[in-house]
Amino acid sequence: MRYAARRTWPEKIKTWEYISEAEDMEAFALMFAEDKHLDADTEFVVIEKAGAESEIEFFKVTRTAPYALIAAEPRVEPASNPAPAGASAGASAGASVAARTSADDSPGMIDGGAEAIAGVWRAMFGNALFFGKVGATAMLIFVSIIFLAKWWFNAW
Repeated sequence: MRYAARRTWPEKIKTWEYISEAEDMEAFALMFAEDKHLDADTEFVVIEKAGAESEIEFFKVTRTAPYALIAAEPRVEPASNPAPAGASAGASAGASVAARTSADDSPGMIDGGAEAIAGVWRAMFGNALFFGKVGATAMLIFVSIIFLAKWWFNAW
């Protein structure tokens, strides 16, 4: 199976840090922790890259030599909003987190709304500036050709 992983707390990263294949999710999580040399108490999320029905799990590093992992509660919100407790609440939280993590793969989604709007305005201004420069250059070339035709060839 193909899996992807990234740290969730305290360093929340928007892209997947590690993508690879493994026998199961726990083996992949252990491989990610060892390869990235994660510190103890580091939390990370692992998702199965199988499509819309992807499984998602959170892990926490408990020991570094040798590495040991435990299942962790989803913590994607600030510390002031604790994650819901209970198996059914954890499953529904995992489903909403899975929807959010798939949305994080494409830039400019809900989490970065202000940055997305700023990027659109920046692109619009850049395009307007570009077309202004192209238009001014075309006008300068046209006027230069007319000037050369008048003075060198006495066309008018």
